This record gives sequence, C-alpha cells and structure tokens, in this order.
Amino acid sequence: MTSRSLLSTADGHDSSIRLEAWSRRGARDDELLWVDLEDPSDSELDEAARCLGIRERTMAAFREIARPAASVQDDALQIVILALADDEAGGAIPLQILLGDGWIVTRHDASIPFLAEHRDRIQDQRETGRLQPIEFLVALLDAWIDTFFRASERLEREVDALDDAALRTERDLLARLVELRRRIARVRRVLTPHRELLAELVRPDFLPERHGRGASGLDAVIARLDRAVEGFGAARDMLLGTFDVHMTRTAQRTNDVMRVLTLASVILLPAVVIAGVMGMNFKVPIFDQPNVFYIVIAVMLALAIGTLAFAKVRHWF
Repeated sequence: MTSRSLLSTADGHDSSIRLEAWSRRGARDDELLWVDLEDPSDSELDEAARCLGIRERTMAAFREIARPAASVQDDALQIVILALADDEAGGAIPLQILLGDGWIVTRHDASIPFLAEHRDRIQDQRETGRLQPIEFLVALLDAWIDTFFRASERLEREVDALDDAALRTERDLLARLVELRRRIARVRRVLTPHRELLAELVRPDFLPERHGRGASGLDAVIARLDRAVEGFGAARDMLLGTFDVHMTRTAQRTNDVMRVLTLASVILLPAVVIAGVMGMNFKVPIFDQPNVFYIVIAVMLALAIGTLAFAKVRHWF
C-alpha cells in the first residue's frame, strides 16, 4: 500500500504527517488533512479508521468499490467516482472519497495520475487549510474533470490526424476509425453516469447544513461536466466526418480507376473491331495486297491517338 497524509494549514503551509500523530493531537479549525490510500489492505484501512475516528459502519461501506454514487454515513460523506488511467484506452479506476470533520480520505486500487498532480499543485502558498472538506471536494472534482478535457483534446488531435490519413486513403484507416470510435464511446460511458451523482450532491435535502460555501462550486462542477460530455460528443461527430471523408475519397479513387479502364476500353475498341473484321475468312482481293496490313495498323493507331486527344480536350483525365 502507498499512504500519503498531507496536512494543510490556513497560513499556506503543507506538510506530510503520520496518522498516529494526527490521532494524538486532533484537528484544529484552521487545518485540513488529506489522506490518500492506494491499494490498502484491510488492516491498513482499520488503522486509518482508528486514527481518524471513523465508525465501523462507515468503514464497512467505504470498503466496497461500487458504481458512481453518493451516500451520507453516520459521521462522514462517501462519494465514488470513476477516474481515467494514464491512457483513456486503459479503462476506469474507481476512486472512493470520504469526507469527515476536518479531513478527507481518498482510496483507489491503482495509481491515478490526477491525484498526484493535484497534490503537487496545492503544495504552494495557497491557504488550503481554510477550506471546508466540501470545498476541497469541489477542487478535487474540478481536477478530475480536467482529465476528461485533456482526454477529449487528445482524441480530437487523433481525429485530425485521421483526416489527413483519409485524404491519403491509407489502407488500415477503417480499423483505426473503428478503434478510435470505441475509445470515445468508452470514455463517454465512464463520464456520463456521474451526472446523476453530481445532481444528488446539489439537491437541497442532501446535507443542507454542510453545503454552505461549497454549493456554488458544485454547480460549477456540474456545468463543467456537461461541457466535457459535449466535448466527447463533438469528437464523435468529428470522427463521423472523417469517416465520410474516407468513404468519399474511396469512391473518388474507385471512379478514377473506372475512368482509366473506360478510357482504355474506348481507345482499344476501334482497333479490336477492325482486327475482327480483317480477320474474317472471306476471299476479298484486298487481302492479296501485303501493304494493306500496314495501312490497317496505321488506321488503328490514328483512331487510338484521335480518341486520346478527344478525351484530353474533354478533360476526361
């Protein structure tokens, strides 16, 4: 297990502490403790619960990894969200968040990049200790939604690259289009269930006494979530446009091939007709003249050149 405990104070100071020290000294009004647990064992969860004073019933609910949801426990607020791995193709990682009096606990079974980024970001002179746990949750959810915006930007860049590939009619383009469409759909399936979760958080009957300063922040998070969902919808529409470009370019290439074949047939058809006529087994005096062979060849060439010149004038190629 990897355990990180960051204590932030109202004067902008941040320090790593041991949970045992926290349990002995207790919490102050100008402090906020963030405990991040990565792949903890049952005994390690029990130790964290003992140091933070979390009740057994609350911890029993916290041990379960579930779908995105929010619930109110005896002494804490529990939220479960799904976070993206390093690559959006890697699936989702459940992230459990527990908010108590002056502390917040995050638990996940695998590394989540945005948590490390958020931890580094808040370790400056910003006065994180002044935040209520619900306000810290808003900041954490904002950082979580940023990962979806970045994923959307990456996918849009890949769609732009596929546009160029579609114009070049690369042979493996269709497989790449299908794979990218699956990745977009996978991320959308991760993101969209959280609409119900955030809607639950802002309902008037959900912890009305705790919302306070965090209520407007939660509204802003919902608005950003909607924009993130729309961003993936735009990426999907762009991908459909790329597929149309691919199909149009393929049809154009087929038309070019058929044009060449048709022109070749038109050029050779007169010669084929003349050769067929001259090859008939009839006793005609003209066949007794050896020079007729060269005349026929010249006529064939003249017809072919004339047909080619006519096609050029009409811009058939």
